[in-house]
Amino acid sequence: MSGRDDFEAGRQDLAARNAALRDQIDNMLSDLRRRTAGIQEKQDAAARQTFEVASDDGMVTVRVDATGTVQELALSSKAFERTTPEKLARSITSVIREASGTAQRQLQSDFAPLADTSDVPEIPGVPSLAGLLNRGPLVQPPDPDLERRQRREEDTAAAGSNRAAEPPQVRTKPEDDWDDDWNWDDNRRGGRR
Repeated sequence: MSGRDDFEAGRQDLAARNAALRDQIDNMLSDLRRRTAGIQEKQDAAARQTFEVASDDGMVTVRVDATGTVQELALSSKAFERTTPEKLARSITSVIREASGTAQRQLQSDFAPLADTSDVPEIPGVPSLAGLLNRGPLVQPPDPDLERRQRREEDTAAAGSNRAAEPPQVRTKPEDDWDDDWNWDDNRRGGRR
């Protein structure tokens, strides 16, 4: 074999390696386009998704978007009659945490398969795609089951202690009737005359 034959063989080997590398890059770009389209579809679906959670007693209902941001908070008309402000505040907070945790966990579950890089080939000298992706959420979302369980335990404990301590408060006359006892003659403009 002459030097020219060696040169030609080297050129053919280099061309074959370049073609294989181009095919590999084309496949990676095709996969990237497919994944990007899948992510866009999931983002669009997530943007339209909402989650609604209500307390067991129906006093508090919360609707959140896919990120867990509160979109609507509704209180029952009886919420202020059946509970204390402190208990209502705890219930609102817990229902929001449950709804937020449900939404965030669903979002993570929906997008987890799109972050899978196990089928992406490693290229020598190029940083690994798996190494560039963040593993797991920065902040763990609230556990919806734990929130509901804690609320139920608190309600059960409060119900047991309230039965013996004091009877439930029942309003028989609405506070809107405050003006029935008002002495209009004594309280005119300028005071008594």
